[in-house]
Amino acid sequence: MLAAALVALAATVTGATARTAADPGITNDSILIGGTFPLSGSASLYGAIPVAEKAYFDYVNDTRGGVNGRKINFKYVDDGYDASQTVPAIRQLVEQDKVFAIVNALGTAPGLAVRDYLNERKVPQVLLATGDSFWGFQYKKYPWTIGYNPSYPGEGTIFAKHILSKTPQAKVGVLMQNDPFGQQLLAGLRRGFAPNSKSRIVDVEPVDVTAPDVSQQLLKLKASGADTLIIFTTPSPSIKAFVTAAKINWHPQIYVSYVSASPLFMGAIAKAAGAAAVDGTITTSYVKDATNPGEQNDPGVKLFEQIMAKYYPKGNIADANLIYAMSVAWTAVNALQRAGKTPTRQGFMNALTSTNTAANPFLLKGVRLQTSKTDHFFIEDLTLTKWANGHWNAFGSFYHHAR
Repeated sequence: MLAAALVALAATVTGATARTAADPGITNDSILIGGTFPLSGSASLYGAIPVAEKAYFDYVNDTRGGVNGRKINFKYVDDGYDASQTVPAIRQLVEQDKVFAIVNALGTAPGLAVRDYLNERKVPQVLLATGDSFWGFQYKKYPWTIGYNPSYPGEGTIFAKHILSKTPQAKVGVLMQNDPFGQQLLAGLRRGFAPNSKSRIVDVEPVDVTAPDVSQQLLKLKASGADTLIIFTTPSPSIKAFVTAAKINWHPQIYVSYVSASPLFMGAIAKAAGAAAVDGTITTSYVKDATNPGEQNDPGVKLFEQIMAKYYPKGNIADANLIYAMSVAWTAVNALQRAGKTPTRQGFMNALTSTNTAANPFLLKGVRLQTSKTDHFFIEDLTLTKWANGHWNAFGSFYHHAR
């Protein structure tokens, strides 16, 4: 009797230990992940991204029972695109909410503010919604961090290559957000123009993300003699730049970073300043466009619209950030599926750093998600696209290995 009781007690203790040995955020039937996003403040136009990601996770929970029998719970917190708010928000998610991982948190400065903290605690900081190149290049020092977006320097270099091939005598003016985001894009542009970047770029005007307008910067850029305007800012100042250029009767060839090129934003500019203010604008692309008539029968676009209709009916399918968000959520689910029946944080990182697939339904055909232990750049395939007739129109071949 005593021996049997001891065996039963040992089994109970062993079972309890097994249950408590799971990594934070993992229960028998759920996975809790978290992220910080600008639901308010200067970058609040990105606030719909986590809502669309949750919509995809809810779709997976309802149609597949989650991942390996565990439903995904996604808690996102507002940090206002302010790194000083990101720090306590991430601490809350990690120390109080006990999330399994931080997924797709948005912004370069916010991400940098918590990178050391998360790596010290071995909490995955993954699929970051920022294209700064150090997420990929500094993986040895920060093995628990990996980005998702295409490299900002890579995009800047692509713009330079296109200008050199089509309008080699162009005089380029740059409106640059005065932070690491804008600086990395500018560095890539200069790299693409090297060794003649100083003669190609006739003026660079910095602007703070919270600036109420960009009038002085645009007037200086026009006065510089620039015939090509490159906008390296987040959505709010980018929209202001387009509208201001039209107001001062300046009509340069415009290039804008993909982060501010949503059809929703372009349509708002056209409504405010006329179609001529946006027609002919060039950007890069890697996600499908639900507003493009030529993509209406695409299975990925149809799936996106189906999920939106049921799980996020208030969302606007013209906002490219939403289909982008679902591409991120798909990638997270794909990695969780490959992380094992009972996922661990290390297993999740192993899966993310051994991705090799072109099956993401929300990305353009030709875009491959490919990483390895020594390659932490998720998306390196970009194509150029031009705004005309109320939507983006891809042209030319893909630029590969853009970083």
